[in-house]
Amino acid sequence: MSSKLIGIDFGLAKIGLSISDPSKIISIPLKVVRYKTKNELLKKLNEIAIENDVNAFVIGYPLNMNNKKNEMTELVDQFKADLIKMNFKVYLQDERLSSESAKKIIHQQNIKTGENKEKIDLIASTIILQSFLDKGAA
Repeated sequence: MSSKLIGIDFGLAKIGLSISDPSKIISIPLKVVRYKTKNELLKKLNEIAIENDVNAFVIGYPLNMNNKKNEMTELVDQFKADLIKMNFKVYLQDERLSSESAKKIIHQQNIKTGENKEKIDLIASTIILQSFLDKGAA
């Protein structure tokens, strides 16, 4: 059986992570990782990948609504390159509206989004990975 995938909602101080089931059908929230440096983040992701039998990541790709790149897109491109150097497969998934969808889900559960930013990151990563899994691309 091929290994699972990890979905990433990338942020500058923390990332939301989700993981696929072994059949790569369902995306399950995993955890939020806070970090201070890029090397710290890469080390943590490597440990999480080993623990969970993962050899590929799906990163939410933050394009503008007009399909143009922005500052975050450039950071994600660099982050992707760093993961590839560590011998991981990396896929990009359009993440436009994933955070908005996550906020709606949290709102529907009557949870205040202001004090639950980590939950938004977690659900956004789950939406990103599920969108990728639904395409059947892996």
